[in-house]
Amino acid sequence: MIFEELKIENFRNFYCSEISLSNKNVIFGLNDVGKTNFLYALRFLFDKQLRKNGFKESDFYQNDTSNQIRITIKLNLSDFEESTDTKKLVAGIKDARISDNLDEFYIRIVSDYNESEGYGEPLLYWGSNEDNLIEVPSRGISYALDNIFKVVYINPLIDLNTLFNKNKKVLFDKSEENEDDKKLVNEIKELTDKVNEKISGMTTIKQFQSSITDEYKTFRDEEVSIELKSEMAINGFYSDLIPYIKRNGDENYYPTSGDGRKKLLSYSILNFVNRKEHEDKIVINLIEEPENSLHRSMQIALSKQLFIKDTYEYFFMSTHSPELLYEMDNTKLIRIYSDDRIICNSFLYNVEERYRNVKRKLNKDLSSALFSSRVLLVEGPSERVFFERILDEIYPEYELNGGFLLEVGGIYFSKYVDTLENLGITVLIKTDNDLKKRKGSENEYELLGINRCLSLLGDSKLDNTYLDIPSNASKKEINTILNDEKRRLLEKHEHEVSRFKENMIYLSKIDLEHDINNVIGEHFNYDIIKYLQDSKLYNMAEFINELDQELCNVIFYSDEFECLREMAFDD
Repeated sequence: MIFEELKIENFRNFYCSEISLSNKNVIFGLNDVGKTNFLYALRFLFDKQLRKNGFKESDFYQNDTSNQIRITIKLNLSDFEESTDTKKLVAGIKDARISDNLDEFYIRIVSDYNESEGYGEPLLYWGSNEDNLIEVPSRGISYALDNIFKVVYINPLIDLNTLFNKNKKVLFDKSEENEDDKKLVNEIKELTDKVNEKISGMTTIKQFQSSITDEYKTFRDEEVSIELKSEMAINGFYSDLIPYIKRNGDENYYPTSGDGRKKLLSYSILNFVNRKEHEDKIVINLIEEPENSLHRSMQIALSKQLFIKDTYEYFFMSTHSPELLYEMDNTKLIRIYSDDRIICNSFLYNVEERYRNVKRKLNKDLSSALFSSRVLLVEGPSERVFFERILDEIYPEYELNGGFLLEVGGIYFSKYVDTLENLGITVLIKTDNDLKKRKGSENEYELLGINRCLSLLGDSKLDNTYLDIPSNASKKEINTILNDEKRRLLEKHEHEVSRFKENMIYLSKIDLEHDINNVIGEHFNYDIIKYLQDSKLYNMAEFINELDQELCNVIFYSDEFECLREMAFDD
């Protein structure tokens, strides 16, 4: 079973949004843009406890109750032969699945507002034909749908004690006690009686019981007495159980007092309960901002649970945390943002085989950029350090206003561009005009920089160029020949370079160091190019300290660094 699409109409701040889904979904966006409402749309579909309260006037888009709320989810059932969950669903929906369209199935909740009742009654429909759905069989507030799906909503403030106490009957099922357990229970009861007998014999307890009995009788004169008993004697020893952390090799017990530790233990209890109590159902986890109260390392640990292990087969998670995305793979990224009306862009993100060995780095860098609206991709750390210095001086609010500098390591341009652009995030690129000598050849060079830009536009690569380089040429002479060729190629392919700029791809004439030298080289009494290329990152970190506001302005408004102006001024 695969979640394929969600359509939300006239619900809260969603006027009409169609969102592509998968079985693992991450929802992100600015505060108050609709992430919680997105989860609530799913809850109304699948959660009987929420659905039974119906829709309020405020649940209708802009309180316009003249339009019907419609929330529709599309499921793909083409994996029937392989998926146990698909078999569960097909068994539950019975005649609602028709032979003409076995691979698609729709579930819809609709509601018209009843002005006299001040309430919108939810009605459920399902079927294989989206335009001809049938009513879901119901009994009271329960629908046949509720026998198939179980929604587990995990709010940001999940409370360990409440969760643990609420689920004690499931966690400690007495029907599972064997004969040895029953003998132990009897022994515990005998010990409990002895403990209470000892407690009753304490002078302080006797005095309190007598005094409080007299006090009670001033309100109501009855033939009663007040006695103190441990809860274990009345409710059984399960009532007194509290989870503690015990470290290996340490005899001490530590209370689960830290908020992060409590939260992870809460998730563990929920997982246990779901496996034990709902194994016959399809469990959908709706997780809202789980990063709250979790230290960075704990967020990364939770990321492994979500994306690597099978515990969370179906989940929808809203988050602001890059750390929670470190292990993401085969995940639908859903970005919610708003101009006048809510816009949702989604993209199925997967880590291709060639990136497997750098998955963590790829995800780590990308996940930070996902929470921005405008991203400038640069090749390496020296470029990032340089651009940060200029923007911090000229436009220090660029990050607050959704800007982000992303260092791509020289090889991930296309992967980042595909993901970010499909999510509606503006992408700018600054890259070098590299030439790369072809292996096994003395004078044949690939147009690496130009072809990189063409590839990003989906265009064919240009043929290699051939250079006449003397065999006895020095390194300096070779560099001069290469740089002259780079300039020549840029002039020759002027039309392509203009197209690059139109698509916010900015190709250096040679490289970053030459761009800097062209713009402000005359202000320094040493060779900037040689200095920066000798030890790129270290020397760049020193160099930017020499840039005052005037020089930063010159750089910012130069043709060579047009990308910075585009980064700063989002029109």
